[in-house]
Amino acid sequence: MNEKELVKNLKDMFEDAKYSELSKIYVHTNLATRKFHELWKEWWKGSIPLKLEVDMILIFIESQKQNVFMPAIEVKYFKETSRRDFREGLQQALSFSLFGFDSLVLWHIFPDQTEKTDIDGIVKPIKELIDFLNLPLVYFATRIKENKFEFLAPWEWGSSVDVLPYQFLGYLKNECKKKLNPMVDNEEVQKRRKILKVLLKIPI
Repeated sequence: MNEKELVKNLKDMFEDAKYSELSKIYVHTNLATRKFHELWKEWWKGSIPLKLEVDMILIFIESQKQNVFMPAIEVKYFKETSRRDFREGLQQALSFSLFGFDSLVLWHIFPDQTEKTDIDGIVKPIKELIDFLNLPLVYFATRIKENKFEFLAPWEWGSSVDVLPYQFLGYLKNECKKKLNPMVDNEEVQKRRKILKVLLKIPI
């Protein structure tokens, strides 16, 4: 299974979980579409933002606020770790801030058989970098086993604790609420957010 296939599998798992506040899941969303550029040129002047593809966008409905909560997720799948860089996905995830997502998520995923020492070589330095520099980024690291997850970051509960997709969505939303995109209130970023919501057909 490659990374794109994994992301599609995650989408299926999360949809099957029927998390009540989760309204929609988008995967492999290309922000460099012709439509995005056309809307930008029609509505506003100025430079067009960077070209990016978002692995996963979660749309949570906030009924009391009549609004949506939109985290953007960059997924990196480490089928093997020997020639991989612990910083993978960091630049991409931070770039999502330009488009008005409410929270930015970097998610490193490892196969179930990956040795803990190999995982530590990826997880420990990136978590330390994010924590000590106080980057506006939610970091998750998990081992995946069938339709369950073993947390490695931000918490490590041990191999005896398996988290179901429904529980994972709850943890993810809570962590995203704690660490919001600091650029989301910027005027230019708000314009991009409006375009993004039009393209995703989000009415609120």
